[in-house]
Amino acid sequence: MKPILFLLVLLLGGCASGPDLNKPSDALLFADDHFAPHAEVPSESAIFTLSPEMKQTVAVLRRSGDPQAGLLTLIREDGGILYDNRLTQTAAETFEQRAGNCMSLVVMTAALADALDMPVRFQLVKSPPVWDRQGSLYLLNGHVNLRLAAPERANEFRVTDGGVTVDFLPGNQLRGYELVPLNRSQLLARYYNNLAAEALVQGERDRAYHLLKAALSEAPDYGQAWNTLGVLYRQTGLESQAETVYRYAITFPNSELDALHNLAILLASQDRLLEWQQVHGQLELKRIRNPYYHFDMGELAYQAGDYDKAVRFYRKAVDLADYRHEFHFGLSRAYFQQGNLMLSARHLNQAERLAPKDERARYQQKLLALQSHRH
Repeated sequence: MKPILFLLVLLLGGCASGPDLNKPSDALLFADDHFAPHAEVPSESAIFTLSPEMKQTVAVLRRSGDPQAGLLTLIREDGGILYDNRLTQTAAETFEQRAGNCMSLVVMTAALADALDMPVRFQLVKSPPVWDRQGSLYLLNGHVNLRLAAPERANEFRVTDGGVTVDFLPGNQLRGYELVPLNRSQLLARYYNNLAAEALVQGERDRAYHLLKAALSEAPDYGQAWNTLGVLYRQTGLESQAETVYRYAITFPNSELDALHNLAILLASQDRLLEWQQVHGQLELKRIRNPYYHFDMGELAYQAGDYDKAVRFYRKAVDLADYRHEFHFGLSRAYFQQGNLMLSARHLNQAERLAPKDERARYQQKLLALQSHRH
């Protein structure tokens, strides 16, 4: 069976340390001549700059008796700030929209804390990644949060173990995951890598390239940014450069499997099957933990009319990523074909609940049709 032809890009995740041994020269790693100069790389100051409305908010918080408590109240979901795992934004954009993904919300909160002279500590949460698929890209969404300093007395703060962790996971479910401290440069590298992945999805390759150079300037040992650069090269037709970068990304423990996956795709496309076989065995773990692999296998089984097999694969996909509406819909269809209308309705309800707003109407129509069929 051929490897699944999807390229892996990680957003937010990955460790900040790794080897720098046998690093290829910059002339081999970077390909400036193949990309147009691009000025749309936000500076650190632009990312964290406060809008006039944010400055007014800071002034109000300063006058309160407990600025930290006021800030915590402001950023709570019931305080009007919503988690929305879509685009990575600046602090000002996130504050204006009152919504953002975890990176955007961390940046906004840090910008407000900076203005309040309140030290913060950024943290990588080593939780299982959240999977998504956009075209030919798998996007693995990692997670970051931050820790506000504990108050010592009015308007004085220091980072201690008694500080307050601020997390934007829906339901704030940390579940005891390991937390890895990140400095500001390491956070910025992940911010730029996020923007680069989003640019790749939109086909903005020149912008993606310069964002990745910015990420690697902030954190040269951030292996996932090297992996994303390899994906960009492959999409641009620079296969020799992509291979060089993938092989370098493999030397970093937390990007090794993703880079191996992408290297295997490249080798298979070039019919270098002996080399492909050498890395294929190492990729089984990656394939097994990829819910889209099981979903795709479920789709094939469903199309072949093997509904028992389809249910097994769809259920595995749901077990690995129960937040994906299409997995529940696939399982609902397979259960329907088996005549199990109760389980079919249960997973169709889940699909409708999890789907984006513009897709819910389709599921609602199917629910009505299923209910009429049951009666």
